[in-house]
Amino acid sequence: MKNKSAVQRKKRGITLVELVAAMALTALFAVACVMLILPVSKIYTRSLEQNRVQIVADSVVDSLRSECSKAIITDTGDVWIADMDDYSGLIMDSAQPSSSGGKVLVFRRNNNYCETIASNYEIGDVVVNAILARDQAEADYKITEGDASRITSRSIYNMEASDKEAGLIHYGYYQSKTYEISLHGSTYPYVYPGEYYDFTNPFVRTTYLGCTVDLNFRDLTFDRDNLPAYVICDVTVNDDSGAAYSRSVALCFG
Repeated sequence: MKNKSAVQRKKRGITLVELVAAMALTALFAVACVMLILPVSKIYTRSLEQNRVQIVADSVVDSLRSECSKAIITDTGDVWIADMDDYSGLIMDSAQPSSSGGKVLVFRRNNNYCETIASNYEIGDVVVNAILARDQAEADYKITEGDASRITSRSIYNMEASDKEAGLIHYGYYQSKTYEISLHGSTYPYVYPGEYYDFTNPFVRTTYLGCTVDLNFRDLTFDRDNLPAYVICDVTVNDDSGAAYSRSVALCFG
């Protein structure tokens, strides 16, 4: 009899109550796991977004520092800051330095040319079409004439038609003009953009990783000889997810 009872106990299956209890416990465990994983996943995603905008900001800062180091400083007016209202990618009528800072940095690139750096505006179609036409003329000349030694490339990066949007960094190269401005009782020749020569975006679009960049220049500082030494640039990078990263850097000239 004892052996028969033992066999019957071994053959008995799981009851409905036990099954329901097991499913309830499993569901509670699954909910607990999800509640733990979701915050961690959000933190991880947010961290990736922040890393992405920071990488873009670091790339921008490196490019700005490299570009400003190429400035040729010979006089007080070889570097100045302009308001966006005075500059839309077109030629300026005169040098109008902003005392409180602004969105556009202007500096002398060599004896005949000056450069602008800005980010938060759209380049006009007039400029885009003129630059693209010049780029194409160079390409056609290389093909038809075959004398590459006679071609002087205007920049390392040729401008693309899609590079005119706001939120991308733009370097403008212009044949420079001078405009005399009185400062601290003395008169100095300020370089300013005349005829545009080239307009470029220092990065291919994929480098931005879907982000937009905003630049603000302030606190232009001069050395003891009253020559521009450096300027502070506030760099802000934003992406569609709402992630943002800001940093301020000193850009030295020459």
